[in-house]
Amino acid sequence: MNYKQNETLRVKRKNAYSTALLALIFSLVTLVASLCVPNPMHETAYANEGSQPVMIQAGHADFGPTLIDGKWKLKIRDDTGDEPVWRDPENVVFKLGGNSIIPMPDDAAYSFIGEKPGTKLYVIPQTQNPDVPWLGWNTQEGGVLNELDRGANLSLEGVSGPGKLHVYLENGNNNPQQLWDSTKGYPQNSWIETNAHTHVNWVFSKPGIYHVKLTFSGKLKNGRAVSDTRVLNFAVGDNTDPNAALGAGAAAGSSGNEGDEGDEEDQDEEDNDEAGKDEAGHHNKFLHNKHKHSHKVSEKSDDTALVLQIVGIFVAIIAVIIVIFVLIAVVKSKKARNLALAKQVSAQANQQYANNANSVNNANGDNTLSNLVRDQETTVMSPINNSQYSQSDNMQSDGTQWK
Repeated sequence: MNYKQNETLRVKRKNAYSTALLALIFSLVTLVASLCVPNPMHETAYANEGSQPVMIQAGHADFGPTLIDGKWKLKIRDDTGDEPVWRDPENVVFKLGGNSIIPMPDDAAYSFIGEKPGTKLYVIPQTQNPDVPWLGWNTQEGGVLNELDRGANLSLEGVSGPGKLHVYLENGNNNPQQLWDSTKGYPQNSWIETNAHTHVNWVFSKPGIYHVKLTFSGKLKNGRAVSDTRVLNFAVGDNTDPNAALGAGAAAGSSGNEGDEGDEEDQDEEDNDEAGKDEAGHHNKFLHNKHKHSHKVSEKSDDTALVLQIVGIFVAIIAVIIVIFVLIAVVKSKKARNLALAKQVSAQANQQYANNANSVNNANGDNTLSNLVRDQETTVMSPINNSQYSQSDNMQSDGTQWK
């Protein structure tokens, strides 16, 4: 292998190292950027807090724990306006009107609700209905994210109201997963992971005022146990006065207000019949509630941030894969270079051996010729002296004279 080939390998190896370094830097920058994309709940970790009473009859809201200035409190994050606001549950009433009515489906999977098919039910669906409150829960407040250890327990402590409450979750094609049932004993516990955001189906069997008593409890990373119990207020039915739901949270878990709310049930009956006729033609199951989503400005920003996070994570994964492939290529290139160098060294050794052999053969050839020349030189006879032979012949020829 000549110098030009060596130089080519060196340039390729240098380019491979540069590419690997750039890819690694790119992946790290992307990962940091994806982590730095604001989490929807991080932005409002210390959002404005509202103290005035409000009625929420449409839009997104979550209840969940907050940990601000070391105080663990269960609050409602109100996303129905342009900016999110943390509110105390006792100042919020969720209003469900005729738009929330869905007839009881004729499906055995929903038999746990305990109503006859076609019965009018008031429902906050798992999938958002723009004309109904969209109520969920989360453990995404900034202080909770930083300090909560693993997750928290969400417990239903009691329900008061004229009818029954069922809360269940639907996952794909599986049967509904029932979470809470007001006809059963309390408490009814559910484990909620840290950084969770969940929406479920809330089913109220009759119009009237409901109070739902909930407890969020957990353990912080420093070992401190935290807990808070609050009451969610619901005014179910078009003719149910939401003001009547405020200030009555202390009655949660009892049945003392059922008599007063029975009159409201009669007042709603006529309106419910008309709304039920319209709803019956459009809904067969809660799972297939196909209302279009109507997002507020804050919800759109949350969705954008979530999309950016997903894209950032995806790009980071791609970058890591590229780095892995580049490193593999570098290793292979290094092996190929070492093999080429080994072949080069072997070729040079063979060439040197051949050169040495030729030198030896040349040296042996010269010695043989010189030896032959020397041998010939030693066999060369001295020149003959003709005069001596002539004299000898003459003497022999004259021998007869001596006789």
